[in-house]
Amino acid sequence: MKSKEEFVKSQIIASSKEVFRKLGYAKVTMDDIAKASGKGRSTLYYYYKNKRAVFEAFVKEEYNEIIEKAQQKVSSDRTINENLFDYNQIKLSFLLKKSKEYKHLLSDLKENEDILTKVFLQMRNADIQLVDNCLTWAMEKKEIQHISKTDQEFLALAIITATGSLEKEMFLYDSIKDDMFDRLHWISELLIKGLQ
Repeated sequence: MKSKEEFVKSQIIASSKEVFRKLGYAKVTMDDIAKASGKGRSTLYYYYKNKRAVFEAFVKEEYNEIIEKAQQKVSSDRTINENLFDYNQIKLSFLLKKSKEYKHLLSDLKENEDILTKVFLQMRNADIQLVDNCLTWAMEKKEIQHISKTDQEFLALAIITATGSLEKEMFLYDSIKDDMFDRLHWISELLIKGLQ
């Protein structure tokens, strides 16, 4: 059960989604968010010091939804190829959907790339842990060669960095092509062959 503070914060974030969707990041004000959430400005500033803090909380909530879906899909019962491909497909599909839904917002973020980079950096630990689990399962099932824990942690980081670069390309440079899912599968297969 949520505490009162968590409940109020979640109301603010839920309301801010529509405001950011309609107006983008640059045009949104704290007044817009306060009005949409039905909260006074003082309440809004009690929980969030500025628009950027609200935005970061909003993006984290959206990103957590991706991670939750990916965590439900990957498992020790599946192959590493299936796990990595599905993880990347879930993320990319979700991001493509959101990029269509939040067109104004993405235009603004292209001019404020540091915001998007900061948020992705803050949330990558969940991604790294998920990929690290997939690598552990694959080693336990002898799908891939055993590697040291240090190398495993580095490899999980490298995989997340690579997929994060694709996400950045999609969001900031509109360079994702129609065959991106096939290319993700190809990349996963190359990686796994190298680890076998």
